[in-house]
Amino acid sequence: MTDKYKSYFQTFARVSKQIHANNKTPEILSCIVENITEILGARGCIFWILNTAEETIETKISHGFDFRSLSMTDYPTLMTLFPQGQPDPIEILDARNDTRIPDLERLGKHLINAVTGRYFDISGPFSGLLAVYFTGSRRLDPQEIELITALGEQGAIALEKALGYDREMLALYGQIIQGLTLAIEARDPVTHGHSLTVARLAQATARTLGLNEEEVHRIYHAAILHDIGKIGTRDAILDRLGQLDKTEAAAIRHHPCLGADILRPLTFLEGVAPLVYAHHELYNGTGYPEGRKGEDIPLGARILTICDAFETMISGRPGLAAKGLPAALTALQNGAGTRFDPGVVQAFFDMMRSHPDILENGESVDHCLDILTRNIRETAQRNRIEKKLANPFAGFF
Repeated sequence: MTDKYKSYFQTFARVSKQIHANNKTPEILSCIVENITEILGARGCIFWILNTAEETIETKISHGFDFRSLSMTDYPTLMTLFPQGQPDPIEILDARNDTRIPDLERLGKHLINAVTGRYFDISGPFSGLLAVYFTGSRRLDPQEIELITALGEQGAIALEKALGYDREMLALYGQIIQGLTLAIEARDPVTHGHSLTVARLAQATARTLGLNEEEVHRIYHAAILHDIGKIGTRDAILDRLGQLDKTEAAAIRHHPCLGADILRPLTFLEGVAPLVYAHHELYNGTGYPEGRKGEDIPLGARILTICDAFETMISGRPGLAAKGLPAALTALQNGAGTRFDPGVVQAFFDMMRSHPDILENGESVDHCLDILTRNIRETAQRNRIEKKLANPFAGFF
C-alpha cells in the first residue's frame, strides 16, 4: 500500500469511527470537511445540505479559510456554479476570474483559484453538496476524487440515518399527542372527538392559505392540543359549559394559559404553545387571555379560533343547542372582521367548498355555502341592515 493510499485509508477510518460513535450530524460533517481540508492540503472545504424542493440551503458546515465569495452565496448562485444532475465532480479552475462567483471579498477571491464540487444523494428533497477549494491551480487526481466521494457519501449516509431517526421520532410524538388528546376528552363525553375535528379543519384551512407543511403540522398539533389546559379544570365546571357563573367562567378562561404552560417545556412541539395560548383571542381585541387584536394574534391561533367556534356550534354543548350548518356558516360570516379574521374566514369557506366531505356531509356544505354567498350579495345590495344581529357566540368564549 502506498503512503498516499495509507493516509486515505486512515482518514476514512477516522471518519467512519466518528459516524459510529456519534449521532450528531453536524459533528460528523465537521469531521469530514476537516479531514478533507487537511489531507488534500486545501485552503478550505464546505458541505451544504440543500432542499431541492423548496430551493433553499438548509445549512452548511465548513472548515479552513472562510471563502466568503463561495460560503455566503445563495441557492440560485450555487446552482449556477454547480448545476444539479451531474454525476461527475464539477471543476472551477479559475475562480479568481469567474464572473459567476460573487466578489463578496476581494482578498478571498484573490486567494482562491481552484474549486471542485460534488453532489451526494440523501433522501426525499435533500441532497448534499461538497466543495473543496485551493489557493493555486489544482486539479484533483482520480485517487483524490475517490477520497472525497467516499467521505461525502459517508456524510450523506449519516444525514439519511438522522432523517430516518427524525421521522421515527415524529411518528412517536404523534402517538403521544393523540394520547394526550384522548386523555383530555375522555373526561367529557360531550366533547369527544372535538379536538380531532378541529385539527382536520385547521389543517385543511392552513393549506388553503398556502402555508408551508412545517407550519401546517404545527397548527394541526396545536389544534389537537388546544384544550389540554382543561385537564386542570374541575369536572363540575366542564359539565356546565355554557351555563357558568362569573367565577366559573374565570376559571375556564385560564385553560389557554395552563395549556401553554404544559406544552412549553416539550421541545418537540416547538411553536405550538403560543398558538394554544392565543386560541381564544378575538380579532377585535375582546378575547382572552390578553385581549390581543388583529395581526398581533398569531395566524395559527386565528385559524384555531374559527375552527374551534365552528365545531362547537355544530356539535352544541350542555345548555347550548347545536346549530345547523347554515346557521353556523352564517355566524362565521357575521363575525368576520369583528370576532374573526375575515381573510381566514374566507379561506375556511374556500376549504369547505373544496373539501365537501370533511364533515361527511358534502351536499349540505356546498348548498349552504351557495345560500350564504347569495345572502351576502343581497345584504350588500340593501346597503346593510341597521339592526345588529344578536351575538351567536354567547357562552362559547
